[in-house]
Amino acid sequence: MTSTRLVLALALAPAVAAAGALLLPGCGGDPSTAVQQRPAGEPTPAAGAAAPAGPARTATAPANGFGDGIAWRGLEEGFREAASLGRPIMLVVHASWCSQCKALRPAFSDPALVDLSDRFVMINVDQDLEPASQQYGPDGRYVPRVLFFDAAGELDRELLNASRRRYKYYYSPHDDLVGAMRQALERHAKS
Repeated sequence: MTSTRLVLALALAPAVAAAGALLLPGCGGDPSTAVQQRPAGEPTPAAGAAAPAGPARTATAPANGFGDGIAWRGLEEGFREAASLGRPIMLVVHASWCSQCKALRPAFSDPALVDLSDRFVMINVDQDLEPASQQYGPDGRYVPRVLFFDAAGELDRELLNASRRRYKYYYSPHDDLVGAMRQALERHAKS
C-alpha cells in the first residue's frame, strides 16, 4: 500500500506544485489539508489582470442557465452594487421561451468569460418577469440583448455587436462576448 501512495504522490507532484499547494507529510494526500505556499514576493492569483481582491462573490439572482459560475445580480441590486463598487455592468436581457437565448446560454460557461465576469457587476433578467428591463432596449426589445454600462449606470451605446447592422446589442453563440467584455473594461474599469 505504501508503494502505491508513493507512486501516486510522485505522479501528482507536478500538478500539485503547479497549483501552488504543498501536501505535508502525514496528511494522507487529502487536498483539504494542503497548505498554499508561494515564494516570497510572488503575486497571488488575484493580482494583475485578475478580479479585485476580496471575498468570493456569490450569485444573489438565478443564473437562468447563463453560467452557474457567475455572481449574477438582479436589476436594481446590480445597478446599486455597480455604483457602490465602481464596477461596470454587463446586462443580459433574455426570455425563457426564446430559442436564441437558450442557444446563447453555453457561452456563459466559457472560462474566459467567467473569469472576466468577476470584474463586472453581472445582471441577468428575464424581461417577462422583470418589466423594468424593457427600458433597456436602445434599438428594440428583442432578446437576447447584452448591454454594457459604466459604474454610474450610463449605457455605453458604442459597446455593441459590431457585426450587426440591426439589433446591435444582439449576440449569438458565435459572436465575441469575451472581446466585448474586454473592450468594456478598457473603457470603464478603474485602473
